[in-house]
Amino acid sequence: MEENNKFQFHMFNMADTSSLPIYVERKTRQGWITYGENNLYPDLMITLMNRSGKHNAILKRKSSMIAGNGWNMEGLDGTAVNFLANVYNEDNMNDIAYKAAFDLEIFGAFAIQIIYSKDKSKIAEINFLPVNKIRLSECNEYVYYCEDWSNTRKNTPTKYPIFDPKNPQGSQVLYYSEYRPGNEYYGIPNYISAVNWIQLEYEVSQFHLSQVKNGFSPGMIINFTSGIPSDEEMRDVIQQLKNDFQGARNAGEVMFLFSEGLDQSAQITPVQLNNSDERFIQLNKEITQGILVAHEVTNPGLFGISQEGELGQKNIILESLEIFQSVYVAPKQKQIEKVFNRLLRFNGSQSVLELNEYQIDIEKIEGEDE
Repeated sequence: MEENNKFQFHMFNMADTSSLPIYVERKTRQGWITYGENNLYPDLMITLMNRSGKHNAILKRKSSMIAGNGWNMEGLDGTAVNFLANVYNEDNMNDIAYKAAFDLEIFGAFAIQIIYSKDKSKIAEINFLPVNKIRLSECNEYVYYCEDWSNTRKNTPTKYPIFDPKNPQGSQVLYYSEYRPGNEYYGIPNYISAVNWIQLEYEVSQFHLSQVKNGFSPGMIINFTSGIPSDEEMRDVIQQLKNDFQGARNAGEVMFLFSEGLDQSAQITPVQLNNSDERFIQLNKEITQGILVAHEVTNPGLFGISQEGELGQKNIILESLEIFQSVYVAPKQKQIEKVFNRLLRFNGSQSVLELNEYQIDIEKIEGEDE
């Protein structure tokens, strides 16, 4: 240590600076393609859903809109009716349609397991498979299913052939993903551009929680005036203080100063935290707007998200629903309908499956129009 060093300081940043995982697709020697940089990208999507109230509300309502309260049963032949009943599975096709819509919204893809009859003449059962547990093979001939991709040694992936009606086997998996330029294998959700906004909503809430837990205490400066220890001794002191006083997620920073006496100590001019909530109010507006834009939401009231200056009268809600139904929901329904109609045709039915149009409960908003 140089002799002319009169004091030294170390900064300890308590903020979580970890970056979000990067989405990539890579080949592996085990045979599957990685889903994200660490092969756990869909787990991030689930975490984001669970952490953000706005994002979660939009995903759930969109899924209900797309599922449309189930399949339209009018005019279907007997084969189609039996197909939708899915009698050998605990979920009927209405249940599976909703789960498929939910996964389509969260991941930009959905997966189902097709089980053929013993004579392979028809599809006997359809089982929903969560997309986060699916990985695809390089040749697109197989999928791998694993309960926990973070530990494949303990949870050995199961290999299934991809759905191929020209070569029916006992069990196959159909994986459907929305087209997105640059992606060869997996789906990516529409809201991908808002991932940082969604994460920021969670971080802001954690900041406020930390402020409350720590008694709204600002950042601190700890000045030791008993001389400058070695780097190793400074690290030990700082680590001990962190262990004793740091909360789970402390807001702010702590600066540790080491000097040889008070006359050698640094002069610090503290920067007071802004006690006004204006910056957080503005930030919350920006977060909300970022999430809404990525989700293509034109009227937040459709998703239970109120905004200042916007009324929720019945006529406005119904008009907004009609527009959203036309430009967003209907195209998503067509994707799901296309997949299930393909399966129904294998069973020999001439019927065409259609999802019902989502209906809002007028009684719940009539009072708002008075």
